[in-house]
Amino acid sequence: MSWWATINLYFMILFFTTLGYSSFSESRTNESFRGGRIDHLLENIDISLGIPLLMFSCCFWMFIPWRRQLPVIFNRHKQTVTCYIEGRVVSCDWSSLEAYIKNITTIAVGGAPINEGVLQLVFPNDSSHRSRSPRIGIKATEDVPAAIINGGSYGAGMIWEYIRLYMNEGIDAVPPPAPEANYRATGIRDCIDFMNPWMPFTYRAWWKLLVAILLSPISVPFLTCVLLGDITYMMFDRVLPRRKWPQQLIDACDGVWNGEEQ
Repeated sequence: MSWWATINLYFMILFFTTLGYSSFSESRTNESFRGGRIDHLLENIDISLGIPLLMFSCCFWMFIPWRRQLPVIFNRHKQTVTCYIEGRVVSCDWSSLEAYIKNITTIAVGGAPINEGVLQLVFPNDSSHRSRSPRIGIKATEDVPAAIINGGSYGAGMIWEYIRLYMNEGIDAVPPPAPEANYRATGIRDCIDFMNPWMPFTYRAWWKLLVAILLSPISVPFLTCVLLGDITYMMFDRVLPRRKWPQQLIDACDGVWNGEEQ
């Protein structure tokens, strides 16, 4: 969601700038404005830039939840599972962990229903004061086409199978990941390779090149907005702080990971 909010910032700037240009043409026709395009843009910058930035600031909270998330540590050597639930670190033996797959349908206001799968890990209740066992949910993967085509529960089942194979048989039994794209951009070059506005013009087939030229008034501004948004999102991702790992989670890794960014 935070990525989409960043992308939409540039779409809104493009939208309000286009409205400003239409207003400029009308003003010149009516002779109510005698300056140039730059003068008109600067005069109305509070609309073309101010409104998008205000709307983006209202969505900035989307960056906070996922940056406060902490991982689930699966230690195969000790056969333990450790994570952070409800303000405390919870750990249990692998053999006592329970797992459930839930199929959830989310309906947004004015939108189509979205089917999502959730893998829920349930830890044994270690306190008589708690009526409910500690549990944590993991969203289904969307990194492979099969998970998208077959629905959310399929992706949740894939995550559980990865976990089960690793804990029972080892890392060699786990299939190598095959994501459609990198989880996060490592540099501006990754952003350009992902959404290069001029990439369609490199097609060698004449009919593809012809389609790219015909659609360029739409595709070039669209891809440019996505590219700028992707670069901006990468900058936010590097600058904004993440939640510090509790020492218990670091200890559960047995020195394999110290909780720092890789």
